[in-house]
Amino acid sequence: MKFVILGAAGLLCSAAFFDLPARADDAVYEGPWHTTNRKLDGTMTCAVKDLGDNKWTGRFYGVWQGVPFDYTVSFSGPPEKVQGKATIDGADYLWSGSFNPDEERFKGNFGGNRYSGYFDLVKKQPGIATAPTNAKR
Repeated sequence: MKFVILGAAGLLCSAAFFDLPARADDAVYEGPWHTTNRKLDGTMTCAVKDLGDNKWTGRFYGVWQGVPFDYTVSFSGPPEKVQGKATIDGADYLWSGSFNPDEERFKGNFGGNRYSGYFDLVKKQPGIATAPTNAKR
């Protein structure tokens, strides 16, 4: 019984982890990715965190064909020329890209032993507060 309770607690904790929103100090980008060797295109979100000294992490997440994905990848370099390595679902990838706060885009190319392609993400703007629909005039 103890194992069932611990297993359920672990499952709930991991589910909560995958639903974590991006932090306010992260730059959040969203848009399409395209594979060039197989048709596996989709939409993803990436929360980029500046760790300082030209080191970054990117949390890439979304839903593809009804299956959620969520990967955190480390990368380095100045914003106009970042690069990184990742192992995702047992496949190794190298990727490079650039982002520029003035352009509000994050573009990159990836290649690996399973898929290759590119992504072109646009910086998401913070929500603008609007009056509730039941507000009195």
